[in-house]
Amino acid sequence: MTIARQFAASLLAFSRQRFSAAAQEQARTAIIDTLGVTLAGGVQDGATKLRRVITPGAAAGKSRVFGTGLRLNALDAALLNGTSAHLLDFDDSNSWLHGHISVAVLPALLALADEHELNGEAVLRAYLAGYETAVRMGKAVSPFQYRHGWHPTTSVGIFAGVAACAVLLDLNEAQTATALSICASLASGIKSNFGSQTKALVVGQAARSAVLAVRLAQEGFSAGQTAFEHHHGYFNVFNGSDNADSTPLTEPWTATPHILDTAKPNNFKYFSCCYAILSPLDGVLALREQTGLRPQEVERIDVQVHPIRFPHINIPQPENPLAGKFSLHYCVARAFVAGTLTLDDFIDTARFADPATQRLMHNVTLSCHDEATTHSAYVTLTATDGRQFHQFVAGARGSSVDNPLPEGLLAEKFVDCASRALSRDEAQALYQRLLADDYLQ
Repeated sequence: MTIARQFAASLLAFSRQRFSAAAQEQARTAIIDTLGVTLAGGVQDGATKLRRVITPGAAAGKSRVFGTGLRLNALDAALLNGTSAHLLDFDDSNSWLHGHISVAVLPALLALADEHELNGEAVLRAYLAGYETAVRMGKAVSPFQYRHGWHPTTSVGIFAGVAACAVLLDLNEAQTATALSICASLASGIKSNFGSQTKALVVGQAARSAVLAVRLAQEGFSAGQTAFEHHHGYFNVFNGSDNADSTPLTEPWTATPHILDTAKPNNFKYFSCCYAILSPLDGVLALREQTGLRPQEVERIDVQVHPIRFPHINIPQPENPLAGKFSLHYCVARAFVAGTLTLDDFIDTARFADPATQRLMHNVTLSCHDEATTHSAYVTLTATDGRQFHQFVAGARGSSVDNPLPEGLLAEKFVDCASRALSRDEAQALYQRLLADDYLQ
């Protein structure tokens, strides 16, 4: 039996189980968080530009474009919502995938849920199948793809979108295998576009491709049966012959669902920058509070991170606020000056150009430590009078069950994000409907 066929069989069997209340609660939280950042992303410049290009040629349909009055066909709605969901880089992430799971799953899933008027438990079940697929694909091919320059949210996550859609629409095993094989050719995404609107665009394109693949499979469209294991197949082309392991895909998926994994849980962001910067930010803000120093009293801030985190956050001089999301130097400086980071710090050019922030940004250094833990960071603050202060951070807030996010933070985040597209009352009403698993409003 081919890998695609075994993959499909394991996936569909997994989706038919009775999921625990804990698993459903984790899925619900992720869906709500993602819809909040999608609404906030939908009013950004990049989303507006994309709608101007796509909408004139898009067929009408039942699928919502969140934050607008548009209802389009599922393909284009998935593209627009997927892009909006990732534009602010405020969505959840996972270390098995080395990327962002929910934006790989939800835009495609909800576009088809709208089209077929599916809601509640059906959406939760499909999301959980997509999440499990994302983790298992991550185990199969990461971290090699991440280190090699691929963006796993798209090059790997696309299969999670297919999985969720296949479960939602009740595809059979052969159809699901075909859809997965189609996406072996549609997968893409490179890290050189980090810090630009194209990073989010490719997430939207992956969502559109997931919908396309599932629909083509329903129509009997053909794909190579050995799309994964062929010598010119997905594993060899993306990973090389010795850097992939299909076992997580082909073995029975009978263990506890990975959404309940406490070692590498689903991580929610409390600042809208690259997740690799969150641990250093915790250290910087802790030192700011402990020392009481003002920005002009800081001579230098030195940060050490794991080598896997270093390349894509080592941007000493970002060109604009959006690029600042991947600049440890800007995030650290801005957080020390302002005492926090907000969405506007990555949108507003005046905040980005703040003289105190710019001065301190040029006095931030980044290097690598030799710790095994990828989430850990060391921060050293040197005052202008020569005193030094040190802070070690084992992991960002929310990265483990022992270091949870503050109570109520995600609810506040949702309302803050959603109210950028809706009134505050509408955002709070939407939050309550989503808590009741009503995804069709």
